[in-house]
Amino acid sequence: MVNHPSHYYASKEYWEEVERCKRQFVDKGENPLASGVVRKEIAESWMRSKQYGVKLDTNHLNYSLSEAELLKMKEKNKLLLDLSMPLIQNFLDLAAASGHSLELFDPNGVFLSGIHIDITKTNVKGTIWNEKTTGTTSHTMAISQKKPYQIIGPENYLEILHNTISTSAPIINGDGMVLGALALVQVFPEKPWKKDIAEMYSQALGWVTSLVMAIEKQIELHRNSESLRVVNDVLNTTLEFIDEGIVSIESDGSIIRANKEAGRILHCGNNSLDGRNIFEYFNKNTRIKEYVIGKRNAEFLEENVKCGHDEKPYLVSIKPVIRQDNDSSDITILRLVNTDKINALVTNRTGAVAKFNFNDIVGESESMNRAKRLAHRFAGSQENVLLLGESGTGKEIFAQAMHNQYRPNGPFIAVNCAAMPRNLIESELFGYEAGAFTGAEKHGRPGKIELANGGTLFLDEIGDMPYELQAVLLRVLQDKMVMRLGGNKYRQVNFRLIAATNQDLLTMIKDKVFREDLYFRLSVLNIEIPPLRERGNDIFLLTEYFIRQYSQRMGWKVSGITEAAKSKLLKYDWPGNVRQLENAIIYAVNVAEEQDIDLSHLPKELQLMAEDKAGVVVSANEMQDTQDGSDSAEDPMFSMKESEKQVLLRTMSKSGYNIGVAANFLGISKTTLYRKLKEHKISTKYPR
Repeated sequence: MVNHPSHYYASKEYWEEVERCKRQFVDKGENPLASGVVRKEIAESWMRSKQYGVKLDTNHLNYSLSEAELLKMKEKNKLLLDLSMPLIQNFLDLAAASGHSLELFDPNGVFLSGIHIDITKTNVKGTIWNEKTTGTTSHTMAISQKKPYQIIGPENYLEILHNTISTSAPIINGDGMVLGALALVQVFPEKPWKKDIAEMYSQALGWVTSLVMAIEKQIELHRNSESLRVVNDVLNTTLEFIDEGIVSIESDGSIIRANKEAGRILHCGNNSLDGRNIFEYFNKNTRIKEYVIGKRNAEFLEENVKCGHDEKPYLVSIKPVIRQDNDSSDITILRLVNTDKINALVTNRTGAVAKFNFNDIVGESESMNRAKRLAHRFAGSQENVLLLGESGTGKEIFAQAMHNQYRPNGPFIAVNCAAMPRNLIESELFGYEAGAFTGAEKHGRPGKIELANGGTLFLDEIGDMPYELQAVLLRVLQDKMVMRLGGNKYRQVNFRLIAATNQDLLTMIKDKVFREDLYFRLSVLNIEIPPLRERGNDIFLLTEYFIRQYSQRMGWKVSGITEAAKSKLLKYDWPGNVRQLENAIIYAVNVAEEQDIDLSHLPKELQLMAEDKAGVVVSANEMQDTQDGSDSAEDPMFSMKESEKQVLLRTMSKSGYNIGVAANFLGISKTTLYRKLKEHKISTKYPR
């Protein structure tokens, strides 16, 4: 086919030749592609139209949607109508005055809106114009070819359109999907070639294409706007899920936006944050202002947020967003995190949680049941509790069980006053501010007391706390306020204190090594946890429990323990109490190699244990002392003072260094016993 200039297709020669070719094709079946006149895509569309059974005299009104179907179709194409009709509407009157049709179609050729000038003078909204119903038209060609298209009269398949020139352009979105088409149809009552239509032919194409481009621009703007709206909605929803305060501010501190949590933190009521300044909520000398003005990043600045007359500590992080254009001021993002939340995360990560409950405390002896009953009763009280018992009796297990009944969701902070270096215990307990001393962290650090806020502070071996710190601890217990080292302000704390000791605090008070006022503050409620040697058959319950637990953990099979081994366990005085029994059973399970535990499997100190003539259990160390002649009748006579010392040493050894048991055996008070032990410089702790 020969390429011709655009005005050729509006000429009489082309017009008549195309009409002849179509007649030959319809009446005689001649292939229109062979004519060399008809455009290839037009000829192919004719051939499809004929296959669909479209007749040249078909009335386009024969294919229309019902009112309900049209409403449904308009709803489906609502976006196209909403964005294109405001632009099209401006030209409808002009088109009508010029005798032209301006028509909007959906991708299936349904007439959605516009104006249609037709000899039938009939409403054509809802009619279906596609190759299957009305054959070849400019809008069907534009939709199928995805480009602007013009058709002169006889190129249309229907005879009713023979005196028209139609120009159409497809409306395509950013994904390349055809949303519809816009068509401008110019009707000529006389033979069109008699009119000077070449210029009109060219102008129509430019005009329709420009209008469609404007519609596509609106669609793209809407799409971008919708994308921004979705992103904004997702961002807002995400920020609402965050349990941290997020605030965006101008460089002068004016609040631009705040999420729900920030509103809760800053409102301190139901007032709006509109028009408020972020610096209203901080102290006058806050460090935040210099970071915002200087456009500097900051992480975890500890600042007090003012809520009315109250102040609450928050960790504030600062991130400036510097704009590139000079016409806009910079924005700064603040993140507010409650210090209690950070402290809770720290305590959880460091394992500061209570694992044991009252059900985990093994024992059915009368003394143990009494201790558990008291602990269970005291757990619901807010008063301080003092746990008394030898090392290894399970004082911390009691403390954890009481915590899990009273404040299971709060932190459980355990501090061993004896194990902590004397020069560090103050900073560990009370915390410190930035720069408080050489080596201090740059942001400061909360102490154990602060970390226990909302939970339980367990002070083990309280008798070993340095005397000079006892007065500070007393003040904290009275006021429930703590000041960090190097600080100048108190912080409110809410915790429940449980203290524990294996020492006689009353004797320590007389010796001026423990404060009497602190003792009375600690011992509002006290519980004595019995040593293992006073718990009778609890030894067997604990033995079975430890065998079962350790064997399961290691994946071994140990069926039990022999009677001989049980007897040996019962006769031993267990100076290390439950902790020593657990270690002994772990040793025995490893040695037994999945057999029943026998005497030979027990630790050496139990195997060497024997009984003296009086039936009193004697440990291996004492037997060796006797063999060496240190306690025999043949030894030289002792002075009264030395004799008293030997009696005290032997009694303390027999009692497992339990002050109460030793005092009862000697028939003296515990206070007297402490005094005599001090005179003879005998330790109250079991020798290791």
